[in-house]
Amino acid sequence: MLLILTDIITENNITFVSGNTHIGSIKGIWKSSVTPVIMQHYNIEIDFGVIDRNSIIINKEATDVNSEIIDDRVVFTGLCEDIDEIYYIRFSFDGLEMLDIKNDDFTIRKGDFITFSIQFSEIGIYPY
Repeated sequence: MLLILTDIITENNITFVSGNTHIGSIKGIWKSSVTPVIMQHYNIEIDFGVIDRNSIIINKEATDVNSEIIDDRVVFTGLCEDIDEIYYIRFSFDGLEMLDIKNDDFTIRKGDFITFSIQFSEIGIYPY
């Protein structure tokens, strides 16, 4: 997924970045030895850690993927593209992320749109 950085903040030796993608805004921890630069374009992967099933909504109303920063969280809506011990969630044509779900009740199916929010301090942003 392509990210254009709009903000960089360092707190307690942790670099937080925020920016825009074609699905919306995201914020998380910069996981690279490469120094981030505002307005620079980066191809990224995202790591969410383990998500609790209770925080995931199967979104019957969604027709597209998106992300939005709300307070100290990022709300994501993605398309479940495949399931194999973990969930493969499509956020863009080049953005397929893996989602590990604890307390899984196996109600999420291929083709479902899911919505979840996560604190930006738990999101890893990996440029490549």
